[in-house]
Amino acid sequence: MRAARRGGAPIPRPRQGSRARVLLVEDNVLNQVVAVGILTRLGYGADVVDNGRDAVEAVTRGAYGAVLMDCRLPGLDGYQATAEIRRREGANRHIPIIAMTASASQEDRERCLAAGMDDYLAKPVLVGDIEAVLARWLRDEAPAAGAAEAAAEVIDHHRLAALRELDQDGQGSRLLTRLAAAFLSGAPTDLAGLRAAVERGDAAAVGNVAHHLKGAAATLGSGGVVDLCEDLELLAGADALGSAGDLLGRLEAELDRVRDALAAIVPGR
Repeated sequence: MRAARRGGAPIPRPRQGSRARVLLVEDNVLNQVVAVGILTRLGYGADVVDNGRDAVEAVTRGAYGAVLMDCRLPGLDGYQATAEIRRREGANRHIPIIAMTASASQEDRERCLAAGMDDYLAKPVLVGDIEAVLARWLRDEAPAAGAAEAAAEVIDHHRLAALRELDQDGQGSRLLTRLAAAFLSGAPTDLAGLRAAVERGDAAAVGNVAHHLKGAAATLGSGGVVDLCEDLELLAGADALGSAGDLLGRLEAELDRVRDALAAIVPGR
C-alpha cells in the first residue's frame, strides 16, 4: 500500500494488475488498511491518498478504474473533490466515484449523488459490499460466460479438481457428489439458524453458525459464501447485527448460485 501524505508528497501512479486499479481516498489509517486488504483480496490493485486535493491530482494523472471516496476529508472534502474531478473530466471521460461515509441517511445519499458521485457505501465497508459495487461499475471485467464458465466463477474449479483427485475409486465424481449433497442439505439449516439468531440478537450464535457454514463452503471452494460468512462473523464479533439482515439476503442468493453451479459441474446434482 502506498499512501500520499499531506504536505505535497508525490502522487502514486497506477500500476498494472490482474484487475482495474482503484484509488482509495481515506484519511483514517485503520480504514485504509482494511479497504486495501479487501481490494487486494478481490484482485484489484489499490493506491491511497488521504485528502481531497491529492485525490483530484491522482485521478488527473492516473488511469484508475474507479475511486472509493471518503466524504469527510481534511481540506478539500469528498464532495468538493468529486465536483473538481467532474469539472476537469469534461464531457468525454467519467470515472466511477463511490462515496464511503459513516452516515447512512437518505439525505446523505442524495448529497453524494448531487456532488457527482455514482454510488454509495455505508461504513464500515465489507467485502461483499465493495465486491458488488465495483462489479456494477467495472462491468468490462466480467464478460458473458457459458454455463461452465459461470459455474467456475461461483465454485473454484481448482478446488473441485483437488477433491476429485482424493476419490479412492479413481472416478472422482462419487466423493464430489457426496460433498455437494452434504453441503446443499446442511446449508438451508445453517441459513435458518442464522436468521433465527439475528432475529433474537444472539451475536455469539451468529458467529458460530457463520463459522460452520464458512468451513463447509471453503471445502467446496465457494468463495462468495465464505466472504459473506466472514462478514457475518465480523458483525457478530463486534456485537453489531444491525446490517446482518441485508447480508443474510445476499447469502441466500449466493447459496442459490452455488446450488445452480453444482448442478452444472457435479454429476448427479
